[in-house]
Formats: sequence, C-alpha cells, structure tokens
Amino acid sequence: MPARRHAEQLDRMRPRAGKVVQDGTAAISTDGTFAANSDAKVPTEKAVKTYVDTAGGAWTVTSPTVTASSGTFTTVSCSLRYKLIGKTAIFTATVTITNAGTASGNILFNMPFTPTVTHAGGGKEVATLGHQCNWQITSAQMIIAKYDNTSIIATGRVVVITGTIETT
Repeated sequence: MPARRHAEQLDRMRPRAGKVVQDGTAAISTDGTFAANSDAKVPTEKAVKTYVDTAGGAWTVTSPTVTASSGTFTTVSCSLRYKLIGKTAIFTATVTITNAGTASGNILFNMPFTPTVTHAGGGKEVATLGHQCNWQITSAQMIIAKYDNTSIIATGRVVVITGTIETT
C-alpha cells in the first residue's frame, strides 16, 4: 500500500475533537434541565455539565420530630439534609440530645421518603464518647442504636449518620 494512501486511511480513523454532529434530523439543545426529554435533540457539552452539576436539585434541609422507643426526650433536635436523584436518596442526619429526660432505647424519626426495602448503615456519636452507631430504615422510620444495639441516648450526645438508599 502506498505510504500516502496509508496516511489518508489513518487520518480518516483519527477522532476529531470538536467535530459538529452531522445529522439532518438532530437538533442541538442548550437546555441544562433536559426538560424536553427528547430523542431528537443532542445536548451541548455545557448543557450536560449543567445537568450533572445540578442533578437532583439542591440539598433539602428539614427538622424531623425525634422520639425514643421508650420514655420522652426533654430537649432533642435533628437536622436532616438529603438530596434525591431519581430514586436514590443521599442523606446525613445530626441528632443533638441536649437533655435526654426519660428517653431510652432507640432514636426514632421519620424520613421524608420511603425506601424500597429495609436499608442499614452506620454513624458515630461525635460530642462525648465517640461510640459507633448503626441505623436501619423500614418504611419511612429511621431507627438508630449504639453499635451493640444498646441505647445511644444520653444527655449531651450528638449522633451523626449518613447513607444512600433506594426510594420508591
């Protein structure tokens, strides 16, 4: 094969950075929300980056009501931050027990979404003793216990859990 012909074939096989899509039926879309949900539009690089950077929207912050499996807290609060991306929920919750009162057993609160199946994960008490803890969610109820499934509830404790679950 002559060298020139070989070079021309290699040149045709090389990828072309920045080449324009040549399809008479495809339209270019700059919509970073992909609102059209179309098979007839090709998104620009900037539209794809915008979509990926904002997938699922902003993180939502809420304060669910916290209870115990036994007794009553005098003062407790929870800051729940989560992001939904399709059917995936990414979350972190911080439960601050200012005064445990008569509360004992597990920490309980409802999540604003429902898992497809029972999920479980871990966390840590970060203000006093640093105990590891575990969480389990069935239906929409979050259940938190110490690593050995005893109570993690005590005055002055701050429990942080994080996780990713599949939602309905």
